[in-house]
Amino acid sequence: MTFASGARYRQLNEEGGMHRLICRQELKFLFFPCLALWVWGHAQAAGPITFYTEEYPPYNFINDQGKMDGISTRLLQEALTAIDHPVNFLLVPWARAFSEARLRPGNCMYSTARTAEREAMFHWVGPLVETEWAAFALPGRSIGATSLEELKGLRVGSFHEDAISIYVANQGVEIINASRDSENLKRLTSGLIDVWVTGPDVAEVVAGSAGVRLERLFTFRRSAIYLACHKSIPARFLEQLQTRVDRLKEEGRYHQIRQQVLGNGE
Repeated sequence: MTFASGARYRQLNEEGGMHRLICRQELKFLFFPCLALWVWGHAQAAGPITFYTEEYPPYNFINDQGKMDGISTRLLQEALTAIDHPVNFLLVPWARAFSEARLRPGNCMYSTARTAEREAMFHWVGPLVETEWAAFALPGRSIGATSLEELKGLRVGSFHEDAISIYVANQGVEIINASRDSENLKRLTSGLIDVWVTGPDVAEVVAGSAGVRLERLFTFRRSAIYLACHKSIPARFLEQLQTRVDRLKEEGRYHQIRQQVLGNGE
């Protein structure tokens, strides 16, 4: 997919640090020397912003050409073409993405659920994608569960620090977590878990690519995924990005991106 030449973002394969020297000049009756101020938080906010993400198809992943791709990725990249601020994209494990965005100035992460527990930790842009949370099993396993209550006593799979995992565990269901959500399909087919709780888009893409058929047992919650940013990110940047994301959705561009990614179209 080709983006406008004026876009100021790039994909990174390794992490790099960046600092900036901020100077302020004042003119009263004479020119005063430039004052060099080293302020970590402000320096990071003024410099390039890093969008961390994880391998989480179809929302964010590395495609066959080795490029960052996905519904959320394409939506954000296209929104950024109209914003004059450099942004780097970096794919890392989920736990690191969450930590970088929460603890380090100048960082954001996606695609993540906006929960009550996380609300005050970040500034938010979105929703990027509306989704659902559901329970899946292999056909013919006679699971028959129709609610989270009926999953108690079964081996239920999710992945570490995921909002779905946390929510289901809080309902009293014991969760067996993997390091990545895509690993749960193999655990399901290997008999290591009985049920996989995830989003329908994720289940469809992961199972479809492996040629595995899944049965949706029930849907237990509607949700949405967002970009979550460290509170050092400039408000003006966040406002511009939110406006662009909203406009792309209003113009129908989001649905085109979704069809392209899910249909493997360009």
